[in-house]
Order: sequence, then structure tokens, then C-alpha cells
Amino acid sequence: MGWHEQEITRRSMVTGLAAIAAAGTTLSSRAFAKVSTDPWVTHSVASQTDGLRIVYHVAGKGPPLVVVHGGSTTAEAYKKFAGYLTDRYRVALVERRNYTISASRPSPITFQQEVGDVGAVMHALGERCFLFGHSAGALVSLYVARDRQSALRALALYEPPLSSGGPEVVPVRTQFEQLVASGKPDEALVFLYEHFVGLSDAAARSLIATRGAVLRPLLDGSRADIEALVTLDTKPDDWTSIKLPTLLLVGDQSVEHPLRDSVAELQAVWPNAHTETLVGQGHAAYAQAPQLLASDVGGFFSKH
Repeated sequence: MGWHEQEITRRSMVTGLAAIAAAGTTLSSRAFAKVSTDPWVTHSVASQTDGLRIVYHVAGKGPPLVVVHGGSTTAEAYKKFAGYLTDRYRVALVERRNYTISASRPSPITFQQEVGDVGAVMHALGERCFLFGHSAGALVSLYVARDRQSALRALALYEPPLSSGGPEVVPVRTQFEQLVASGKPDEALVFLYEHFVGLSDAAARSLIATRGAVLRPLLDGSRADIEALVTLDTKPDDWTSIKLPTLLLVGDQSVEHPLRDSVAELQAVWPNAHTETLVGQGHAAYAQAPQLLASDVGGFFSKH
């Protein structure tokens, strides 16, 4: 990829990340009401992993569809996307542990622990579910699909960054923790977006300068995701036991590594999976093009 193409990709990611950061504060219940008249009803359940209190929000009618949000955000940012699905599905937005709304736990932290969180929500919904996960939430959804396959009807994943994990994350985590411990949260966030999203230093600093107030309160959740990445099963062959109908989604403006390459690696070992590319979209399609994404996800699930 040449310098010009890199800069185009970085600009698209900045726009996407700004949308991620802004969505948590701008997608109000009034905005959602324009899409659906069903109110979001908040519930909580004890995690099947360790009893941790897990919050989730439900709206709509039809078969249950569980949504697992990505990193550096909360379920609030996904309400507009989910609102386009509530006419056909009973949508449950899970608030992931460690992100200020559900309870948190101390280290050690893994994505495997969240299987019991999502599993408890699915059990509360009372029937087999469709499952959609985005980014780090898509990594959680991989573990759920592998361990609770019989509880699911179909799976949709938007850009699970599979190739970003593994033991090589250990020194990255150490540097990140040092910045946090030194009272430099903004520097820690800049480092996070440079390393895991591929932003330039200037682009990351511009993002933090404008959206830091939204991102700083979620820093503990980001720290948890970095720790979980260390023990992530990064080999595509680790996931071949998943036989569910699966939709893999990717934006054509997203960075090659660790987003587009991860989707391609999974597609290579899942011959029955189907990959769709969202033209003109990056990593934050759920915020920038929620109706388009919902159309693809809902259309796929309607066939299963």
C-alpha cells in the first residue's frame, strides 16, 4: 500500500473512530424513536462465568438477535443500527463487562470469560438466538459461537481483528499500562489507536483532542480488551469447529491489518461462510451507515 492509499485509509479510520466516540453521546432515545417505536427495556442477569452483573437492553418483536459491541464504546452507540432490526427481531444489546455499565472484574481477563455473559443473556431470552458482534465484540462472539453453538441459529461478524492478538501483545500491553500508571491517559489512548487501529500519530492525537472526554471514561474497558488479546486464539484453524451459517462483513475503507486480513483468514477456513464488503465504509459502519449494515445483517439472518 502506497503513502497516498495509507493516508486515505487513515482518514477514513479517523472518521470512523470519531463516529465511534461520538455515537455514545449522540445516539439518544429520541434518535432511536425515529426508527422504532419500541422502547429499550433494560435488564440485568448474572454471568454464567462468575456471577458478574451483566446489563442488556431489549427492544422489538420476533426471534432474538443478540448484539455484542466493540471496544472503546458501549451498547448505546449501537441503538440506531439495532433500531433498524426491531421490526423483525427481538434485539438484545449486551453491555460488555469492564465498560462501566455492567460490572467489572480484576485481572486475569480473557474473552472466554464473556461467553458466560452472552450465554446468560441468551438463556434469559428463552430460545435459540442470532448473534452479531463488532470488532472486539466479534472476537467475543467467536468464542460464544464455538462454545454455545447449539444455542445459536446463525452468526454475523463485522471485522473481528483476529490477527491483532497473541503473545506479541505482551510488550504492547506493558507500555500501555505504563502510560496509564504514569497519569498519561491521552498518551495511552494515542498509543492504543496507533497500534491496534493503524492510525498515524497525528491522526490519533487529533481524535483524542476532539473525543477524549468520551473515550477516557472507557479506558478500563480498553485495558481489559488489550489484556484479553494476549490469550486470543489467533489461528484461523482454532475456529473451524464453528459450523453455523456465518456472514463475515468488512468495509472496503478499513485497514488491511488487522481488519481485512482477519476476515480473509476466517473465510479461507470457513468454506460455507459468506463475506460481504460494504463499499465506502470503514470500521464504524454501524455508526456511519447503520441502515446499510442492518439491511445486510437482517437479510442474512432472515434466511436462517
